[in-house]
Amino acid sequence: MLDSVSSIAALATQMSTQKTGQQVQVAVLAKAKEMQDQQGQNALKLLESASVPNNSVDVRV
Repeated sequence: MLDSVSSIAALATQMSTQKTGQQVQVAVLAKAKEMQDQQGQNALKLLESASVPNNSVDVRV
C-alpha cells in the first residue's frame, strides 16, 4: 500500500514538473513572437523612411 502511495506521489510530482515546463515554453515562445513582431514593425518603419518620392529628383549643389 505504501508503495502505491509513493508511486502516485511521484507521478503527481512528475506531471506538475512537466506542466511547469510547458508553461515556460509557451511563455518563451510568446516573447519570441512579440520580439519578431516588433522587429518587423521596425523594419517597415525603416523602409518607409528610406523611400524616395517617384515624381521628383533631389539635386543639391
